[in-house]
Order: sequence, then C-alpha cells, then structure tokens
Amino acid sequence: MPEIAFSQTARVVVPAGSFHSVLPEVEGEPVAVDSFYMDETAVTNEEYLEFLKDNPEWKRSKIPPVFTNNGYLREWKSDLDPGYENVGVNRPLTRVSWYAANAYCAAQGGRLPTLNEWEYSAQLMEFDSDAEMNTFSSGLINWYSGIDVKNLAEVGSTGIENTEGIKDQFGLVMEWVEDFKPIIADELSLDCGTVGRMNTLGSVYSYAASIRYITRMSFNPKITTGMVGFRCAYDVPAPSSQNNINGETL
Repeated sequence: MPEIAFSQTARVVVPAGSFHSVLPEVEGEPVAVDSFYMDETAVTNEEYLEFLKDNPEWKRSKIPPVFTNNGYLREWKSDLDPGYENVGVNRPLTRVSWYAANAYCAAQGGRLPTLNEWEYSAQLMEFDSDAEMNTFSSGLINWYSGIDVKNLAEVGSTGIENTEGIKDQFGLVMEWVEDFKPIIADELSLDCGTVGRMNTLGSVYSYAASIRYITRMSFNPKITTGMVGFRCAYDVPAPSSQNNINGETL
C-alpha cells in the first residue's frame, strides 16, 4: 500500500470563559478556564506513526510495561505499519495509554487538555432550542453506551463542532484528558445512582456529561481501549510561530 501523506493537525484557539460542571461547584461561581489552544481534530494513526519514527522508545515492541498494557496498538500490523487497509485512512488513533498520549503531546510542544478545558470546549455548542439540545444529548447517551470501535469514521466527519471550530468531541471516540480522575472520584462509586447525583445541572445534556465523567473515572493510565483516543492542548502563547490557528498560519 502506498505511503500515506502526513499533515499536522490545525490548532484552534479557545477563548477564556467559564462553564458549569456536573461536579459539585460553589453556587453561582462557574468553573473559570483560561484561553488555550486545542487540536481541531483527534490525533490520527498517521500522525502517531510520525511520532514513533522520531521516538522509537514508544513503539509497540519497545514501550516498557509500566507505561501500558498488552493491548497497546494491538490492531497495527507492526511497529511502523498501522495497516491502513484494516484501520482505515485518517482515522482517530486508539488503543494508546494515557502515558503514551502524554508523550505524543509533549513532543508536539503541548500536553493533554485538562478535564475542565475539554469540558468547557465541549459545552461551547449552539442549539436553537432546549428540545434540540435534548435530542442531541439523547443521541450522545446512546452513543456512549455502544461506541462502534470496529467502524470508526474519519476525523472531522461527524458534523459536530463547537462554536470555535473544534470537531468531533462527540460521536467519534472518547478522549484522554490530563486529570481524568478528579479528586472527587475517590468518594464516588461507579453506578447509575452516582451518575444521577452528578447530574447537578438538571438536563439531559448534563446527564450525558455525567456518563462521560463516570466512564473516565473507571480508567487507569495504562489502559488501551478502542473507544478512547486523544487530542492535544497548548498553552498561550502558541509554542511555535508556524502553528496553524483557525486555518491561518501565524
């Protein structure tokens, strides 16, 4: 199969703001988030392959067991062959641990987004009515309950994007965040009752978010599941003057 063309994911600026979390918060004081950059789409197999060429210690045959389990990149044909005929072209990378995702982002001059950054970006959605939001959220709940890891679509293909142009935070894969187990997780059990108690905002949209929080809390940093990928975040100012922000080269 011919070599797949590689291109860097565009980085989108997310302006500072605040949002209401499903986690307990001080009444009347939403969670504040500073401005940051985030990848427009999830990291692809093609992009991770380039990382492995420059960082061979993260190859499947080289990575120490302390950083992953035996499912790491298990669907790739070999260390440097994703097997595009099977995984598809321009598909989100999955089956990488939190440690590996961190290493990739660091190599790009970035990091994983914090939980609050990711959730704030995910809430920057526009709906024409509460009914439209509830319909969207009901679809999310169904999606979370049965992500089809064998038939992942291309990145950027879901048609779902926030007001800043960040794509596929829903409907493609779940994504690693830096602090996927917030401190409160130690006090919560992973059951439907907990999801209900976390639904502090009283809407179908926040119920869907609660499921997302609870699912993350069940992870450990070595897992390599086909339902989880990642994208990177970057502090302000941008790490490089050549970054592509909102489709423009600075």
